[in-house]
Amino acid sequence: MKILYRQALLYRFIAIFFLLFILGAHAARADVVADGHAVTVSGRIGLEEYEKLSAILATEKISKVVFKNSGGGSFSWGLRVGKLIAEKKLTTVAEGICASACAIAFMGGEVREFSSEQPDSALMFHPGFEPGSQVPALETKPILLAWLEARTGQPSPPDFSAAMNRITQRKGGVYFLAPTHGLALKKGVSVLFCEGSEDKVSQCAGQAAASAQQLQIISPSQAR
Repeated sequence: MKILYRQALLYRFIAIFFLLFILGAHAARADVVADGHAVTVSGRIGLEEYEKLSAILATEKISKVVFKNSGGGSFSWGLRVGKLIAEKKLTTVAEGICASACAIAFMGGEVREFSSEQPDSALMFHPGFEPGSQVPALETKPILLAWLEARTGQPSPPDFSAAMNRITQRKGGVYFLAPTHGLALKKGVSVLFCEGSEDKVSQCAGQAAASAQQLQIISPSQAR
């Protein structure tokens, strides 16, 4: 029974992983919805999402932004969303997949958390890409690293920066898994370096000595 359970966890992660690949190539339709003191942002991150979120924050008493199953979008608009959130000192939550522009926007949170509603939540960071291509836009890497340093209060580790240089495709990146994530529980690692050419999740290089909390991608006070 334990073997079957572990296999089920792994298969669930593989399904989510390849969903992320699809979302990265064809970002899903976006949605920005306010409910009480929280806003949920799902799908693509771009100008329209920035404008919707900005309008909500200007008129509603919002304390939390939940990023739910977003494969990314525009690097520049993800950064603007993040800065807007930072100005308001809001909490951000990653629920499910939050990758690329979504992860950049997520970093704007004063407090940053993985969702307690979705155990298999994950963040993925990579530089921006040239429009319509698999070629990383090199000028976006220092912008990304500077943003991460500003939000975490510490420079990115050298191996993180080196991993960015090895990315060859949009699906490549540095993945941070929630501690409750099935793959993190199975393999004992929660940080993965993926170049983008891997066919299987298991081919990505695990970083046993690192975690989202240690690098302050997630607020250290989060106890789950």
